[in-house]
Amino acid sequence: MWFKTIFRRKRPTTGSLRSRPMRADRPLFDEPFLRRIERLSLQAQRTLRGNPISGEHPGRRQLPATVFSDHRPYSSGDDLRYVDWGAYARQNQLLVRLGEMEQEVQVHLLIDTSQSMLIGNPPRLRLAQQLVGTLGYLALAHNDRVRVAPIGATGRQIFGPAHGKRHAISMLRFVERIEPQPAAAGLAAAVAAYARHHPQGGLLVICSDLLTTDTLAEVLHPLEPPRWQLLVLHLLDQRDLTPDLRGALELEDSESGQRLSLLLDEETLRAYKQHLATWREELLRACERRGATYVPMMSHWPLEQQVVPYVRLRRLLG
Repeated sequence: MWFKTIFRRKRPTTGSLRSRPMRADRPLFDEPFLRRIERLSLQAQRTLRGNPISGEHPGRRQLPATVFSDHRPYSSGDDLRYVDWGAYARQNQLLVRLGEMEQEVQVHLLIDTSQSMLIGNPPRLRLAQQLVGTLGYLALAHNDRVRVAPIGATGRQIFGPAHGKRHAISMLRFVERIEPQPAAAGLAAAVAAYARHHPQGGLLVICSDLLTTDTLAEVLHPLEPPRWQLLVLHLLDQRDLTPDLRGALELEDSESGQRLSLLLDEETLRAYKQHLATWREELLRACERRGATYVPMMSHWPLEQQVVPYVRLRRLLG
């Protein structure tokens, strides 16, 4: 269906959108902002399998600990520091205190690098970079293991795995250098290949405009819960919702270069908006069926004033 692809007006007198570098008036990342948000952290599910040696997320594993949550009988070799002597005095039985061990989690940040991510004012790719950089910074600051993967093209480098705040600068520089590339594979194939290379799972964030021939159900299919906790950040431009084009136009697909001539009148715009609403409802339902969190957001929202509070309200940051 044509509404699933963003088309742009052909401008013969200027360079192609694909050949123009993305420019921004301000740096992607602001150091005072990063310091201010450092008190926040990603909200990871207990079902994720992590390393109990480090990290700050509650895990399912119960090990001998001074903080009590349960008991088990004492076994030869257990550390006497964890014996519940009060229970022994009452029951004449040696019991070991068990507590939930905090753990690190694997955080996978996938950023769409297809050509359509250049569309928007500002470009969607800019907000995607800000989101991925912010989430990656928080994960590193709280001892999680982070990977950043541009998706949508072959031969792209992956950042990580990295652990610890000392890697934050190199991670942010990596994110700043991400540029759009001609798509070499569909979004579903790229995500499936990534999942095969990381069978342990973890918290996976897909940051994309979702303008692909694949359905979102196909994209999420290889990411089985509870091994994976899924977060889909859907980036939209205001013109996606209320197109400002009218009249007889020649439109060009930002991905394939396919051209379409049409008369964009009120009836066509009404049909487009209806299809758009249906599509967004399908995205939400696909996420609900897979246990994923669907978060639509506008590319022009300011990061600190609007995006971060919005994400906190969705209980993705705490």
